[in-house]
Amino acid sequence: MKKKLLIVAMLVVVIMTAVLLAGCNKSKMTLGFLMNGKDGKEVFVEVDIDKYEGKMLSDLFLGEDSLGAKLKEGQYGFYFEGLQGIDVVGNTFINTYTSSEEYKDTSEFAAEPITIDGVTYYQANKGISYLPVEKDIRYLFVFESY
Repeated sequence: MKKKLLIVAMLVVVIMTAVLLAGCNKSKMTLGFLMNGKDGKEVFVEVDIDKYEGKMLSDLFLGEDSLGAKLKEGQYGFYFEGLQGIDVVGNTFINTYTSSEEYKDTSEFAAEPITIDGVTYYQANKGISYLPVEKDIRYLFVFESY
C-alpha cells in the first residue's frame, strides 16, 4: 500500500512540475531601437511572442501597446508614423534591420549592415507587414534622415 501511495505521490509531483515548466516556457523575441540614427544608443527589449506565432511584425506592433508604435496602413502594408514616443516627421523615417540573412536587402541601394554586441543586422528587404515574428530572428529599428 505504501508503495502505491509513493508512486501516486511521485506522479503528482511529475505532473505538477511539467505544468509549471510549460507555463514558464514562453517564446521571446528581441527587438532593438536606435532612436538617434546609427550613432544612437541602442535599447533592446524582449517581447513574449507566443500569441504572435505565424504572424507578422505589424501584428506584433499593433498588439503590444508597450512598444509605442504608431502604424498607418498604406498601399504596401503598414509603416511607422512613430515609435517609442517619437513621431516620424519631415525627412525622417524608421528603417528596419534584421539578423536574418533570408530577409536581408541585397540590392545596390541597401544600407550598410550594423553590428551590435556581435549580432549583425542587415537592412530588411520587406516591410513590417511581411516580416515574420520568430524567436530566432532579431530586429533593429533605426530612426534615419534623408
